Amino acid sequence: MKCEEVKINLPEYIDGKLEKTDSGEIEKHLQSCTECSEIYTGLNSFLKFTDSFPEIDPPTGMKEEFMKLVDAEFGVTKERRLIFPDWLKVAAMVFIVLGTFVTGYYSGSKNKEVQKLNYELAQLKQEVMLAGLRDYSGPQKIEAVYSVKNSEVVGDQMVNALVFTMNSDKNVNVRLAAINALSEMMDKNENIKKELINSLSIQENPLLQISLIQILSESGVKEAKQKIESISQDENTNQQVRDFAKDMVKII
Repeated sequence: MKCEEVKINLPEYIDGKLEKTDSGEIEKHLQSCTECSEIYTGLNSFLKFTDSFPEIDPPTGMKEEFMKLVDAEFGVTKERRLIFPDWLKVAAMVFIVLGTFVTGYYSGSKNKEVQKLNYELAQLKQEVMLAGLRDYSGPQKIEAVYSVKNSEVVGDQMVNALVFTMNSDKNVNVRLAAINALSEMMDKNENIKKELINSLSIQENPLLQISLIQILSESGVKEAKQKIESISQDENTNQQVRDFAKDMVKII
């Protein structure tokens, strides 16, 4: 099986929907082809994240439109057996598979087109993670939080989504996960320190207050000192939080 056939059938291979013969050929190809193996690893990792989302019916005709696009661009006429789980996965597959073809097709002569596709794929991944933060709850949302944290590029939109989750989510565990994720991303975005300090005035749960105080103090965020001192003197604040703030402000 050639690289082009392997790449176009990787989504179905990962879902275990191929016939044994085709699946065996792809597995054999992946063992000997570094490029396809790397694509498989990236796509498999990405789809594990989307597997935590509830099933959503893909827009009508999306599969057909995708196959028309591939046929028009590359003259691929052989029938493909693509099975799409939900619209997010469909979109991911479209960009990953098409992006791979175009990368090989333009190889060096049209770098701008390749860069554009890579950018669109990065944007797509971001939209998937933001959807996880916005639309779901509990373990799925916590998984989305850590997927954002591990992103190579952390833009303002992603930071704002995490900040909103930290300050507004109904689940304390989700809010705590957002706090921890933001604390590990402070070196990626300069606005995060300010948002963590501002959150001290918003959080009412003692666990979240203590977590913020500890993170800011141990990270040496001097801008937070005045706020933490204020908390240690606020009679309306939980006594344990006040005592902890009094101890931690000494190390800033």
